Amino acid sequence: MFDKNAIINLNKPTGMSSFFAVKKVARLLGVKKAGHMGTLDPLGTGVLLVGVNKGTKLFDEYLKKIKTYIAVFHFGYETDTLDSEGSIIKSCEVDISRHQIEKILPSFLGKQNQMPPAFSAKKINGQKACDLARKGKAVELKPKEIEIYNIRLLREFSDNNFQFEITCSSGTYIRSICRDLAGALSTCGTMLSIIRTKCGGFSIDNSCTLHDIEQGKISYLEL
Repeated sequence: MFDKNAIINLNKPTGMSSFFAVKKVARLLGVKKAGHMGTLDPLGTGVLLVGVNKGTKLFDEYLKKIKTYIAVFHFGYETDTLDSEGSIIKSCEVDISRHQIEKILPSFLGKQNQMPPAFSAKKINGQKACDLARKGKAVELKPKEIEIYNIRLLREFSDNNFQFEITCSSGTYIRSICRDLAGALSTCGTMLSIIRTKCGGFSIDNSCTLHDIEQGKISYLEL
């Protein structure tokens, strides 16, 4: 049993919900109290902070930490979820260049109001927006103020696929940045992949996987 009050720096695998990842960590460590500090989409991988024992009391403090992501955006079609797991709802013929993207990136820096995706964990009258959207019900979300501290184009792939590094405030939806960036380019877009590389002072470079935890190799901050 893991008897320390700590924050585990977990490298969450893709295809797993943050909730299930926390349950897995709790089971592997033999702890009763565990909770994550900022949801990472099932599609996403990378840093997921998991508080265990009294570490769960630091939820509010760590939830608000600045985060960095590496994501791949595709321009030319959009899905209902704004990521690769959704159904295509619109498409258009485009040929986006690196120059076009770099020209508009500075306009995305700073504080701004961002509209969350319909398929998100945002609550509407006590229900998750994603649950309502899956039932085909109308989802009326309100924009939220977020801040983008840095956004840069890392790589250009073929077929209108581009890789970005984004540092932003808590509560920022990278899928929404893809949608808005595509709109500024007069097209539509979808996020293909996302990795959270940093959360506050925690980095993916010193994180641990579920397999590491199973082997007793745990990356954590003791409180």
